[in-house]
Amino acid sequence: MEAKYDLSTFLDNRCRFYQRTDGFRFGTDTFLLTDFVKLKGKERLADLGTGCGVIPILLLLKHPKVEAVGIDVLEENVKLALKNAELNKVAERFQAVTLNVTQVREHFRPSSFDVVVSNPPFIEVGRGSTSTRSMHRAVARQELKAKLEDFIKAASYLLKDRGRFFLLLPTVRFTDAVELLRANRLEPKRLRFIYPEPSAQANLFLLESVKGGGKGVVVEPPLVVYKDAKVREYTEEVAAKYRDFLKSG
Repeated sequence: MEAKYDLSTFLDNRCRFYQRTDGFRFGTDTFLLTDFVKLKGKERLADLGTGCGVIPILLLLKHPKVEAVGIDVLEENVKLALKNAELNKVAERFQAVTLNVTQVREHFRPSSFDVVVSNPPFIEVGRGSTSTRSMHRAVARQELKAKLEDFIKAASYLLKDRGRFFLLLPTVRFTDAVELLRANRLEPKRLRFIYPEPSAQANLFLLESVKGGGKGVVVEPPLVVYKDAKVREYTEEVAAKYRDFLKSG
């Protein structure tokens, strides 16, 4: 069956992205990770598992001196990311590469990036049924092509000393993530848990780690997404993030 795509507008029509209609589609979680990333002037960024390129493209729009590379195991995603970079007029600062994160050593020099970002597949093989509706969706959510450990090892290899790694995962993978990060010289430094609504338990976390950093982590206040998840009304903080994201670098 031939893949179908649609064009989604985002941030009050200030940017647009082509996405598969039956594949993984970015949403609030992806945006909150993008907003969590802090960049400093002219830096080089890699996005592991870039999908249609939303995270690096938004960061390029916000930071006019940054350059970015999107890495994805699916050639279709790489083509989409390149198309979206052209559409949003950041193509001159964006590259995309079809590559499994297990192979970054074959394509990139070590310590060649200041920042790495990832919203990796999080469902361990054997702990959930594989999506039969869309292999594209399954690869984005399940560790079919690479494990969490592979993403973290790739980030450590790519980062310069004192480089920063920004990660979004479900809370069920929190302990795994911390253990793997520290085993790969990535010290957790800034942590924020995400709650769907005030009465719910945290279901996701945002974590910034520093390569070769010292011990000590700042736990930021809870990030509550919705006032009421049933009616999908954002809290004031999340609404402000959407409103103000592109106002300043």
